[in-house]
Amino acid sequence: MLCVPQLPELLLLAALTATARGQTVGSQQLQPWLIGLTAVVVFLFVVFVLLLVGRLWRLRTRREHEDSSEQQPAHSMERAAYSNAAAEKDSDDEREKSKATSL
Repeated sequence: MLCVPQLPELLLLAALTATARGQTVGSQQLQPWLIGLTAVVVFLFVVFVLLLVGRLWRLRTRREHEDSSEQQPAHSMERAAYSNAAAEKDSDDEREKSKATSL
């Protein structure tokens, strides 16, 4: 599961950045471990945004596909099919005969 930084984690990162700057005397460079931690947090945030955009894109595409499929008939044969009353009558007669059993 993807770990998304929440507000407390971001505040902790900001506090660590402030304390790390206070520990280096006369220089504005960050500690190497803090640079790595910041890079990981930024990377995870970018991945989270990309996954969110991808999911929204798939939902939108699926919704558009379902809307277009509702407008078309469910089966392609239904468009070209015609009703044959004689065939329907024959099938009804055959069903009734199949219900009768001989003892």
